[in-house]
Amino acid sequence: MPQADAAALQPVQALLRQLREIKGVREVRPGVFQVRSIPFINFLAEAGSLHADLKKPGGSGFDRFALDTPAHQRKLVDEARLRAARLDDD
Repeated sequence: MPQADAAALQPVQALLRQLREIKGVREVRPGVFQVRSIPFINFLAEAGSLHADLKKPGGSGFDRFALDTPAHQRKLVDEARLRAARLDDD
């Protein structure tokens, strides 16, 4: 699945703002976030559908999140807050 470009990220600007506010999370380029130089969240687009990959707890791979509804987007933000806090504590 290809990396989401600026046009694909337009509909989720509010979500991106929420992710930027999470302590320890840094956006290195549009749609690509890190925690302490570790890849953390990556946005992907394919056939008009937008997804986010979020680093799994324990650091072994990523979980994919659909972003097609506000509920799905809230789930990503909630999980990102929890996982960023755990990584920040390590």
